Amino acid sequence: MKVGVIGLGNMGTQIAMAINRAGFDTYVYDIRPEAAAKLVEQGAHSVSSIKELAQQADVVGVVVLNEQQVSEVAVEVASAGLSRTLVIHSTVTPMFVQALSERLAPHQVAVVDAAVAGGVARARTGDLTVMVGGDDDVVADLSGIFDAIGRDVFHAGRAGAGSAMKLAVNFMTIASFALQTEAMEFVRAYGITEDALSSVLTTSSADSRAVRTWGFHDRLRRTAAPGTAPAHEVMHKDISSFATAGGRAGLLLPLATVAAETLLGKVAERDRYLDSLGDVTPIPRCTVCSLELIPPFREAGVHPECARA
Repeated sequence: MKVGVIGLGNMGTQIAMAINRAGFDTYVYDIRPEAAAKLVEQGAHSVSSIKELAQQADVVGVVVLNEQQVSEVAVEVASAGLSRTLVIHSTVTPMFVQALSERLAPHQVAVVDAAVAGGVARARTGDLTVMVGGDDDVVADLSGIFDAIGRDVFHAGRAGAGSAMKLAVNFMTIASFALQTEAMEFVRAYGITEDALSSVLTTSSADSRAVRTWGFHDRLRRTAAPGTAPAHEVMHKDISSFATAGGRAGLLLPLATVAAETLLGKVAERDRYLDSLGDVTPIPRCTVCSLELIPPFREAGVHPECARA
């Protein structure tokens, strides 16, 4: 099977590398030709256009930023005039996937959404969580690809189901970040340090992976490479998509609505606080997952769950 990957950002590059390592004949494309260099060194084929990739690859994976970019890719894939499978790894809404699937069916292009979670570190080792939506037979044919990029693969249902699952995961992740941000602001007002609260949280019912990696979102947001989408804007897009998709399903999701309305303001407040600290020592990071370590885990240099993995 020939597999193509379009979009070679941090996540797309690692997904393509995992697919290539698994022995698939891999074709890659990005608007920045230099982004393919490492993959070419490992035996992948770099092509000069999306249409050329669609002419070569049986399966076309898409790892781009938003629905508009996915749509642009889909038009090019359909224009190749060949029977293909389009696999959407980008975070999009379920109704977008369903509409795209209907639009591409006359062109003999099957659509599967295979949203991923776990971050770049897990993508690098092929250990992502993969949430899949699509017809049973088509998904079964793609199992080798999903096994190459993921440790935990869930076929959630028909087209769009994987994206619905991903939006729910992202909502909980982003909402947790927002809750922690306010909790930290609250304890600081009473003279308590963020490290002190983090240490308490890990021994309580409020413990979570987000608690144990506190500081990760700050670093991601404040050290983003020029030209990359700001992390907080991507978070806002995802939580707004969750609220919109819920409304389309006839649901009232007031917590999501409030989070979408207040997230960017909270991030701005957080950045003003961090700016007021001046130069600070970077938070130590886990030797396994590379994410931040809160005080209870710094001596060991690893999160307990990472040590057990």
